[in-house]
Amino acid sequence: MKLFVGNLSYDTTTQELREALADHEPILDLHRPTDRETGKPRGFAFITFSTPEQGAEAMETINKLKLGGRELRADEAVDNSRDSFQAPPRPSRPSMNVEVERVDDRPIGPDGRRVRYKGI
Repeated sequence: MKLFVGNLSYDTTTQELREALADHEPILDLHRPTDRETGKPRGFAFITFSTPEQGAEAMETINKLKLGGRELRADEAVDNSRDSFQAPPRPSRPSMNVEVERVDDRPIGPDGRRVRYKGI
């Protein structure tokens, strides 16, 4: 189970977060995104646990936890990656492949054959 942990202090380190959740080991993955421009950690993290039961217990603990002077909050993470995105189905349109019987309306020349038009 993957959790979103929000309201983290920018000064809280990954190690401090791991130590606060030591009772809920094993933590499979702890990802603390950083700001592209400044390189400083952002105010949230994603934590992956091996079972949904461990994740639920950790979520209860995190929602009661104060770390770095802030009350943390945890929710189950939602997958918003581009891989999971599915475009809505397109409305069906009538087929544009309509067969039309072509009529050869070129004039007939003096030799009895149809006049051939020259391309420009």
